[in-house]
Amino acid sequence: MRYDVLLSDADGTLFDFKAGEVNAIRTVFERFGIADTPENTALYHRVNDEQWKLLEQGKTTQRKLRVDRFRIFLEKLGHPADPEQMGAYFVEQLGMQRILLPGAEDFCRRVSERMPIYLITNGISAVQRSRFTDCALTPYITGLVISEEVGHAKPHPAMIHKAMELAGVTDPRRAVIFGDSVTADIGAARNAGVDCILYTNGGDAPAGHGANHVAKCFEDALELILN
Repeated sequence: MRYDVLLSDADGTLFDFKAGEVNAIRTVFERFGIADTPENTALYHRVNDEQWKLLEQGKTTQRKLRVDRFRIFLEKLGHPADPEQMGAYFVEQLGMQRILLPGAEDFCRRVSERMPIYLITNGISAVQRSRFTDCALTPYITGLVISEEVGHAKPHPAMIHKAMELAGVTDPRRAVIFGDSVTADIGAARNAGVDCILYTNGGDAPAGHGANHVAKCFEDALELILN
C-alpha cells in the first residue's frame, strides 16, 4: 500500500452538495418571502460561485462570503431582506443537509479499514461541524480540517500540512488527496507536493487538470488508493 493517509474533500466528492444546497436555498426563499423560481435560484448560484472563487483566490474571507453573497443577491433582486439574517439562516439549513453521493459511505468504510481519513474542506465551519457530528460517514472519519479554522483556503497548502500533522505523516509521498475541484483540491495537492486523484463522478476530466490520477467512480479511487 503506497499511502498512509487519505485527505479527502467533502462537498461534491462525498456529499451531494448540489442537492443539499437546493434544499437549503428553497427553505431560505420561503422564510424570507422570495419567489422560488429558476431565475432567482440561478441568480443566487451565480453570485455564490463568484464569492467562492474570490475565496480560493484569497480575495475574501469566510465571514465576508457568508454575508456578501446574500447582500449582492438581494441588491440585484431589489429585495429588502437582511443579508446577515439570511446568511445565518442559510448556514443553519445547510448544516442539516447530509445527502451523500451514491457509494460514498462504502468508499469511506473500505478506506478507513486500511488508513485514516481526514477531510479537508473550504466549507463553512458551522456547516461542516454540524454535518459530521451525526452522519453516515462519521464512524469512518478520523479528523476534519476546515479552511475557516486554519486561516487559509485551498489551494493554499496550509490545510494539507495541518491534516498531515494530525495524521502523524511527515513524508508527502505517503499522503494522497481526493477531490472534485481542479482549482481547489488539485491545486492544493500540487502546492503541497502531495499525490492527488481528481474525482469526476462519471464525467471526463478537463484538459490540463494537473492531477496524478483521475477516478470516474469510487471503485476507481479505491484501486488507486489501496493497491
